[in-house]
Amino acid sequence: MAKRLQVKCAVPADGGLGQMEYRDFEVDVEGEVTVLDVLKMLYRRDETISFYSFCRQGLCGGCAVELNGRRVLSCATPAQDVMEIRPILD
Repeated sequence: MAKRLQVKCAVPADGGLGQMEYRDFEVDVEGEVTVLDVLKMLYRRDETISFYSFCRQGLCGGCAVELNGRRVLSCATPAQDVMEIRPILD
């Protein structure tokens, strides 16, 4: 069954090195998807969205993001109905 996710994603702000702004998206998904799957869907719409992934097995840590205030591995974390995704900056 399809469901619609509400996603707020941090992207680079115009003209500001290291500055972020948020963009709101709605994503329709079928079945179970990870946060990384959602990031890939968003990138197809907006190429200013930047992320990294390597192993897709929750081992390397390269896909780490901040999701709703918690640090998670995006490849191993199920997508939620409402998400705020930010890069880890420290």
